[in-house]
Amino acid sequence: MRQNLAAAAAILAVIAVVMLAALLAGSGTLLYAAEGNTSTSDHTDPSSIAVMTTEEAETILPLMEDIIGLSYDSVYQISIDDPEYAARYLAAYENSVSRLGTNIVKISLTKTDINTYKKEASSLDTSIQIILNDVVRLEEIDELKKQYAAEGNILGSFSLEAESLLIRNELALTAMNYADSADIMAQIAAYYGLDVSQLQDSVLLINQIITDATSGKITITTDSSGKLIIKDTSGSSINTDTSGLITLTVYPVKGYYGDKILVSGIASNTGSILSIYWDTNLWGTVAKDTEGVFAKSMTIGRISEGIHAVTVQSEGITSKPVYITILSKPSVVTILKDEQENGELHRKLTLYGSLRTEDDIPVVGAPVTVYSEDHINIGTGITNANGIWNVSAELIDGGYAFYAVFDDPSFPLEGNTSELYPVTILNPTIYYIILAIIGGVLIILIVRFAVRRKPSQKQTGKAGIIPQQIIASEPAIIKVIKEIFKNEKDADDLDELRRIYTTTVVFLASVERIQNIAVLTPREILKGITVSTEYIRDFMSTYEYLHYANVIVTREQMKRMETLSKLIIEGYNET
Repeated sequence: MRQNLAAAAAILAVIAVVMLAALLAGSGTLLYAAEGNTSTSDHTDPSSIAVMTTEEAETILPLMEDIIGLSYDSVYQISIDDPEYAARYLAAYENSVSRLGTNIVKISLTKTDINTYKKEASSLDTSIQIILNDVVRLEEIDELKKQYAAEGNILGSFSLEAESLLIRNELALTAMNYADSADIMAQIAAYYGLDVSQLQDSVLLINQIITDATSGKITITTDSSGKLIIKDTSGSSINTDTSGLITLTVYPVKGYYGDKILVSGIASNTGSILSIYWDTNLWGTVAKDTEGVFAKSMTIGRISEGIHAVTVQSEGITSKPVYITILSKPSVVTILKDEQENGELHRKLTLYGSLRTEDDIPVVGAPVTVYSEDHINIGTGITNANGIWNVSAELIDGGYAFYAVFDDPSFPLEGNTSELYPVTILNPTIYYIILAIIGGVLIILIVRFAVRRKPSQKQTGKAGIIPQQIIASEPAIIKVIKEIFKNEKDADDLDELRRIYTTTVVFLASVERIQNIAVLTPREILKGITVSTEYIRDFMSTYEYLHYANVIVTREQMKRMETLSKLIIEGYNET
């Protein structure tokens, strides 16, 4: 018996030391994943995490096909002047693009033509949204023009005409961007055997929509090679300065995120403050001097990749547009550190990271989304002036790994995914329990070592007193250790815990009429309960901790779960 106890104590000491070392290190192989509680050697190699599965691979082509159909549906609704239904189809389109992007990450297709298809689909989404907004705004402007004419509001009429000019310029550029994205998408989709006729038809619909929305001031046709021909039929070319009162120079006309562009010129018979626009978006303001000269350095920020029109406007007078080309550059997203604190139900984890360009320029105001290694969305953070973002979530104890994704086409930056960042979440009190176990085990080992080296009974003198004192204290120590083992449960207790949980949940499901409880998590079942009492919340959160955290269930915890179960059932029976 003593030999068995010593062997058990030695084994326990080794296990405890290994557990403590792993916890203190905080960056080794994960204990288990965010979902599924699995641990594999692949956790140490981020590049091997994404493995193609049949289910995910089979969704790629159907999603690509859905995107083609929904793009046509969205454009068609705009063409029949139904912006409400156009917005609904566009929301469905965006959802399909998002799902495609998620599966592309899951099965490691980020460096393939399918990811290019997804990128162009995002650009197509932006174009449709711009056209929808501009068409609606032009209709509003037409009504306001009639009102201002009746009121004799000349300044207001000038402002409306200037805004109309900006919108017409933007629509012309958007038509080109839409056609370019649709052409790339059609080539890729055709390669995979998909029908691209609706995508091609949507380009023709877009051209007609813009012609109708501008009352024929802009016409868009295609030549024999399929190239777009855009004409301003209002009596002047799109590139003609109709006011002649603001001259504009922009240098350089190409740039990347973070680059400076000088906007300068001369304005006469205008207000002292001029507004600078890219397309229809206000970029900034600038004051002219007494000679009418103005100049301001503008920074390329959240402007999508492609061609954009820069104009200067004041009191209804608009300059001739100057076209600039915004180029894309790689981005770098990184998870830097994590912090943990007690949350409402579990430990609150906060991840901090950065988003920068490849030449180390911080990206400002950009969304970064964090996922668990099994691709569950944890949350999205927005970068600050230093390119720093953070995302928080409450999680049960265990080992996790996360990665961050930046993929926003409104920035002239290529999407990027961070490396996996491992995190171990553990309540600090568990550290003390482990340390106490280690201390107790070490005492036992020291005592047994001393007992084995005690002097022979034949020896005389005071030398024999110390071993006798140690021997006298041994039963008490062993009694304490035995009590620890006595309070801990083995694997059979997990079955008892599941029995208590199943009995309670089945009862709640029958009362609350909750369906499919076999596939629902404790949190999902809790959401389906109409009146959640403190007993129910305590029961669910305690079970979630005991079941998923992979801890030993003590006798006191089991009794508490039984008590809570009885209180829940009795509470419903009383009502």
